Amino acid sequence: MPRLIILTKDRSTRQVYISGRMTTIGRHHNNSLVVDRDRVSRQHAVIDWNGQQFAIADVGSRNGTYVNGLRVTQRPLRNGDTITIGDCNLRFLNDVSTPEEKALRLITIPGVLVDLEPAALAA
Repeated sequence: MPRLIILTKDRSTRQVYISGRMTTIGRHHNNSLVVDRDRVSRQHAVIDWNGQQFAIADVGSRNGTYVNGLRVTQRPLRNGDTITIGDCNLRFLNDVSTPEEKALRLITIPGVLVDLEPAALAA
């Protein structure tokens, strides 16, 4: 099931599952995912499922939406993408289907989101 791992600058971490066609993200309480942080707009971004893939779109936020460090207005999401909204990092995780993706280990460390290859896990 698709989900987001949310990591804030104050080191709080939580996981939320994405359900439905559209997930709105923002500071206002009417969003699907409320991120109550100063640099997050009331209506900041939306994650949309078109039946084949997920995509994120910025909805005119003041501070922008970033995927893997690049500012985006709209972009398809891939398993493991890091979304930055305000001072929060959200790791997008989706059910994996290829052997390469199954081998990917996604680990959340307080303050950092990192990918570890299987060889690094054995060390």
